[in-house]
Amino acid sequence: MKLITVLCAAMLSCGANATEIFETPLDNGMDNAIVKAFSDATSANVTDPANSLSLEDIRTTIDTISINGNYLQVSFNDEKISNLLSSKGIGVWNGETGTIVAWIADLSSADSSLLSGEGSTDFVQKLQSSAQKNKFSIMFPVMDLDDVQQVNSQTIVSHSDEMIAKASKRYDAKYFVSGVMERDSDGNSYSVKWNLCDAEGKSLGSGSNSGDADTASAQMSAQIAQVLMNSSKSTAADSAAPAATSANEADTITPVNGDGSIELGPVKGGVRVLITDIENVADYPKIKRILITYGYESDIQVLGYNSDGVIFLIPTGSSPAILDGTFTHASEFTKVGPWTYRFNESNGSAKPADNVGSVTTTTTQRVTSSINNYGNDAYTKETVRQTVEVTTTVPAAAPAGDTSNDVPVITITDDSDNSSVALEK
Repeated sequence: MKLITVLCAAMLSCGANATEIFETPLDNGMDNAIVKAFSDATSANVTDPANSLSLEDIRTTIDTISINGNYLQVSFNDEKISNLLSSKGIGVWNGETGTIVAWIADLSSADSSLLSGEGSTDFVQKLQSSAQKNKFSIMFPVMDLDDVQQVNSQTIVSHSDEMIAKASKRYDAKYFVSGVMERDSDGNSYSVKWNLCDAEGKSLGSGSNSGDADTASAQMSAQIAQVLMNSSKSTAADSAAPAATSANEADTITPVNGDGSIELGPVKGGVRVLITDIENVADYPKIKRILITYGYESDIQVLGYNSDGVIFLIPTGSSPAILDGTFTHASEFTKVGPWTYRFNESNGSAKPADNVGSVTTTTTQRVTSSINNYGNDAYTKETVRQTVEVTTTVPAAAPAGDTSNDVPVITITDDSDNSSVALEK
């Protein structure tokens, strides 16, 4: 009955000013298809997830709706969407007009050169095209002598954001992207890690993307747009209230829950997150290194443990939503709950090296002998006695000082008696 009501209301509201038609499969039911279509329609210009709205809210924005085979086709009224989002306090992002310059090192090239706007590669062209679809534009440096003297691949890998910010000023950049890109041996698959910073070099968000040029560029531009939207919303909130999380935030958040467990989420100076699936202490420094590559400081702390995983404090002066977006989009992690993320690259359970033996039980047998009873006889029945006598013969007195005759005389005698007494047993 609920579905019929929705459909009828939508049909009655059909108009000539329908916008783009969004087609979604009906495999999970009509309601889910409508919500999915609305999410697709608003994902490019809202700062909050569209699925936070109820189905009844979404129904009021539908212009046309129809079923084509196993697919639902829906169009929405842009003005009604804008009014709905505004009434629910959901920020609308209308795009970014400021200059965004991208400093991306191609680690697959022999000299790890930076991508340039001159003679644009396939990836550069596709990223610029995808950015336009997400309501912002991105440019690449010309990499002339001025650029080369200030920025190279090592500048990017070492996160020397202040130097990159200085180099970006000649382009009058409001934001800059720094990152690294690698291509497979065939040159058809790309892997990109990037950070988005403001003009002063403050990190706003980061991400990692992979796939062919179309896929990687589309993912990257969509995630950059999301970071820009979050940053825009955070900036608007900052003008009215203190930042939700920053180094100088008022300490108003309770540090622990009522049961004494550590509370997750924003706190003074950073954000507490729970990371699961850590099976080895070697994972700790590995996680820190990964977060450092995304632009976070090195003084990440381990606060404690619970039955689910390890709790980290990650210092940041940016909006908590940016940190959450970093974890959500990073390939090394998967979001499984509020401020809770699974680590996908654990070193696994610790175990001894292959050349280290193991302790096992065994049996031993005492070696015994009955040699003294061999044939009831010993090896010999003959006793041999030998006496060695050492004597010194002193001749008659010699003239004073003459010692030529004072030499020892050794006498050896053999006292064998061929006795027939057997050795004692």
